[in-house]
Amino acid sequence: MKTFNSFVLAALAITIAFTACTGSTSNESTTTTDSTEATMASNSDAGQEKLEANKKLASDFVQSLLGDKDSTAIDKYIADDIKQHNPLLKDGKEWIKNALRPFLENPNIEKTKVNIEMMAAEGDMVWLLIKDVAPNEKVFARVTIFRIENGKIAEAWKVAEPVPAKSQNANTMF
Repeated sequence: MKTFNSFVLAALAITIAFTACTGSTSNESTTTTDSTEATMASNSDAGQEKLEANKKLASDFVQSLLGDKDSTAIDKYIADDIKQHNPLLKDGKEWIKNALRPFLENPNIEKTKVNIEMMAAEGDMVWLLIKDVAPNEKVFARVTIFRIENGKIAEAWKVAEPVPAKSQNANTMF
């Protein structure tokens, strides 16, 4: 009987010890999981805030420069050594200033609201689909892509397609 009592006491002690360890491990695990989830949520929020900030920078730049004809937008939003991926444009902020001077100073071209039809961002990239009406009233679908670095536009891509008078389908370009 003594052996049986010793066995029951040992089993009880092991059960209590196991329960105590499991309880603390469970609490530590819950704390670690909660901490990890909070960090992931915080990182996700920060990532989303960065995407929204990049989208705002891109849309503010396009409106300020092309819509409001504000030449200060070039210095405010564009990196000094911007890389252009459009073969018709040269690299560098100074080239942009000189190339756009006739547009920005032309009193016959009125200020307007830029029609950004769609916008998306991923990482440091922002895509804008713009409905653009040229001074000759021709409508274009323009896609502009920017890479943002240190709060400035560091690279730019642009493609444009005229909107045809007739379409082969019922879909619009916008």
